[in-house]
Amino acid sequence: MIQVDVKTFVRGKVNAALLARAARAALHGRVESAQVSIMLVGDARMRGLNRNALGHDYTTDVLSFDHGDTPEGRLIELVICPPFASRQAKEHGIAPAHELARYVVHGCLHCAGFDDGTDREKQRMWTVQEEIVKDLLSTV
Repeated sequence: MIQVDVKTFVRGKVNAALLARAARAALHGRVESAQVSIMLVGDARMRGLNRNALGHDYTTDVLSFDHGDTPEGRLIELVICPPFASRQAKEHGIAPAHELARYVVHGCLHCAGFDDGTDREKQRMWTVQEEIVKDLLSTV
């Protein structure tokens, strides 16, 4: 079973149900059970978290943290930046909610063992990611 909790620390409407479905879709068949925490934060907080976690002093889209397996399942924490998603969505002509769902899928795939450190890994991960997003959004 995959349990998802969405907490928002930014203004604006967020489709928490879509984000939960995105997490479940990304982890389905890859992780048997998990507790996924999705935290939505603003630019300044995301920049600080990115700097502390990875040493990158800029705002990013998603940070994913796999805290390992417990008796309740794998503990996964995603931090996502809706203002970043809104800017990217506008640039690509898509809905911000769809971009946020993409970030959830991306972060969950990282926690399920995918990586995008090399061109080959990135191609594999992004192919899977976009298939999941396409299927997910076809039901919205």
